[in-house]
Amino acid sequence: MKKPFLFVILFISILVGCGNDYIFLSGESENWKGEYSANIDGNKENGNYLFGYKNGNNATEFKNLEIVINDGETVQKEDKHKGTTIRISTSCSGCSVTNKDEPIKVTIKWDDKNEDTFYLN
Repeated sequence: MKKPFLFVILFISILVGCGNDYIFLSGESENWKGEYSANIDGNKENGNYLFGYKNGNNATEFKNLEIVINDGETVQKEDKHKGTTIRISTSCSGCSVTNKDEPIKVTIKWDDKNEDTFYLN
């Protein structure tokens, strides 16, 4: 009777040690708000960036929108973008995962004349 009980305790302790990490970082500039959320399991990461323009609505259009994350680690370019929200999905396996204690630098350029830089912490 003791052996099944010991097996259950051992199994639960293994499961507790194999948990996934979840991170959430956010930041903003004068014109933009940004967020990054990700599930991390060892050296695998699945995440989403979400950026929102503060001064617009669904009819807002951007020309030559460019988002540069971590000095070029991720780059999103669009000739035309309609709406105030931009979502960028990321996924990697066997990679160096995001450290929640290191800020993520974001630079957003739009309409050939505007640029904001801010950090997600």
